[in-house]
Amino acid sequence: MTPLLLINLFLAWVYPLVASTDDPFNEFLGEEFLCEEESGPYWSFLGTVINPLVETHVWQQLEPYFLPDNHPLKPKLDRLFHKKRVTQSRQTFEAAGFAKIKIREPTNLIIGRHPELTGYLLKVYLDTQPPVCEWSNWLKRIEGARSIRSCLKRHRFHHFVVPKKWIYPLPEEPSPPFSSHYHRKNFILVVEDMRILKGEENKKAFKDKMTPEILDELYVILTEEGLIDSVYLDNIPFTKSGKIAFIDTEHHHLQPIKYEKLTRYFSPDMQAYWQALTSF
Repeated sequence: MTPLLLINLFLAWVYPLVASTDDPFNEFLGEEFLCEEESGPYWSFLGTVINPLVETHVWQQLEPYFLPDNHPLKPKLDRLFHKKRVTQSRQTFEAAGFAKIKIREPTNLIIGRHPELTGYLLKVYLDTQPPVCEWSNWLKRIEGARSIRSCLKRHRFHHFVVPKKWIYPLPEEPSPPFSSHYHRKNFILVVEDMRILKGEENKKAFKDKMTPEILDELYVILTEEGLIDSVYLDNIPFTKSGKIAFIDTEHHHLQPIKYEKLTRYFSPDMQAYWQALTSF
């Protein structure tokens, strides 16, 4: 009996055991490898059971973008969100420790920082806000950030940074009240805090620190990545480390790019340089 035949006989014996969800052999493999029909329960490779309120195909699409189980932030988020419905309302969000929240217009996106989540911020839509496909929004932001990061690496640009972003799935329970006033959201976005300059301090940095080299790189990034929203100062602020951060990465690979919206924030010399650079 040849070795190949022995292997085939072994596989023929093992396969029916692996294929059966009731066989004890699957306890050895682990339940995370089992996947039932699309309408049934699904076990992720992270050992996390799918929220049954989320369609299986959505969960599977988002899972590669989940905050990893071994990330140091994960147990802290679990402690926060598995005990109370923190995202139920602005009141519950602030009561959980997210003080001085910021609301971004026009979508009313909530941005919050928590003393136990140093170095990170959360972007959320609350259950009291109108229905929104939040996971699609988060996915676009993550894909945009990854694409920009690849661009920076490809060109070896060092004047710019982009935050890492992950999706954190909210648990099935606790749930928001069963009422027409609440519209359940199932995912939030975790973002690295870039420690950005704000307001007049950021405007001053754009006026004083901009150079032809930085403008050349900025033009390449905006053009290649189609960053239509990164022509607004608040979306590409300087950081305290002296680099420029692309923090709004939702809209990418789009046109047209209105380069001229940035011109007035530069010094006179850099205004002339930017106008010549973007006039083609």
